[in-house]
Amino acid sequence: MKKHSLSLWFKSGSPWIWLNAGAVSISIVMVIGLLLLIAVRGLSHFWPSDVASLSYQAPNQEAVTLVGELVDSEVVSAQQLKNTGVILPDGQSSGERYLLKVGNRDYFGLDFQWVNAPWIVKQDYPETIVAIERREWGHFYGYLKQVKEQGVVVSQGQEAWSALVKRLERSNDLVDKIKKIEKKDIGEVNHGLETLRLDLRQLALDGVAPGSLAHKEIEQEQQVWNNRYKVIQQQLAELYTALQRDHITMVMSDGREVDIALAKIVDVYQPNKMSVWDKLGFYFHELWKFVSGDPREANTEGGIFPAIFGTVLMVMIMAILVTPFGVIAAVYLKEYATQGPLTRLIRIAVNNLAGVPSIVYGVFGLGFFVYFLGGNIDQLFFQASLPAPTFGTPGLLWASLTLAILTVPVVIVATEEG
Repeated sequence: MKKHSLSLWFKSGSPWIWLNAGAVSISIVMVIGLLLLIAVRGLSHFWPSDVASLSYQAPNQEAVTLVGELVDSEVVSAQQLKNTGVILPDGQSSGERYLLKVGNRDYFGLDFQWVNAPWIVKQDYPETIVAIERREWGHFYGYLKQVKEQGVVVSQGQEAWSALVKRLERSNDLVDKIKKIEKKDIGEVNHGLETLRLDLRQLALDGVAPGSLAHKEIEQEQQVWNNRYKVIQQQLAELYTALQRDHITMVMSDGREVDIALAKIVDVYQPNKMSVWDKLGFYFHELWKFVSGDPREANTEGGIFPAIFGTVLMVMIMAILVTPFGVIAAVYLKEYATQGPLTRLIRIAVNNLAGVPSIVYGVFGLGFFVYFLGGNIDQLFFQASLPAPTFGTPGLLWASLTLAILTVPVVIVATEEG
């Protein structure tokens, strides 16, 4: 009887339903776990970790001082440590070493350094250590000695920190003004001059001889733009001069003194002196900078706002294109189309397109939209700007259209089945 019930249970298909549900549940748990792991490992990067000062002495060498963040540790075998010169006591099969982020890449050559635990003589966390986020060369760790204006010391000792914070705010304001002028004002001038250059080229293509009234009008407009550019250049020169006013003197872990212009600094903080609430506020400040800022140093530093903006805009354009066409096509195939051989053929084609790899759509988009469609648009409407492409180059519009073509079959299938 029990065997008969088990047979009926298998025939009912319930085991396969539960098996499928279990597999889906495990997949969801794994995806959530992976996302949590990425979030924890990634978001922890913005937390202002304490900066350690290590007195470090290798065998037969003088003791040195290392300053940096302890970012990782690992237990290695005695043989590995022996290869690096560390001899463990008899009977000890493994030892520990730490990965120290020493920063100061432009002076030390490396951002990170492994330190062997047995060679650490002393470890402490001085409150006077300053961490500097620079526009180039990554972080800098050291001790603030003095603040200088035009090469003259204006503050040192305990008062230097407050003077640095105040002057850094002024420096960042100047940097923002310079970026705004370079991006907006100079960009507008360049756009105007480029438009006039294309107008001159179009006149040449149309066979209009130089010296005509149209040429003279364009030359007058060019002179206006050039005069405006000179005024902007003068403003920029004054701002750059003001930006180079302030410097600080930092003392590195090896005792060397280094002058750093405030123009090269994004932010400064004293992590060992910060309370938990201070660190929490700094954490969200850094996180917001990452989300809302522009990248720098070849996308290895700074923010990701352009990537977020481009992705969101591309998806919005794709959704606007896909939703009406996909839904209308699905409704027509399901409710109005005659269910004959042609409809079945179309449905098979749609199902097959839904399974085509995305790389195929990418190659199609590059060939059809960029080179064929965009290239022909340039030939017809933008001859003056050739050989520089206007539409015949990868861009947001073509990417959105390619993504729309990729998504339409999926929308049709999902709408029909829904």
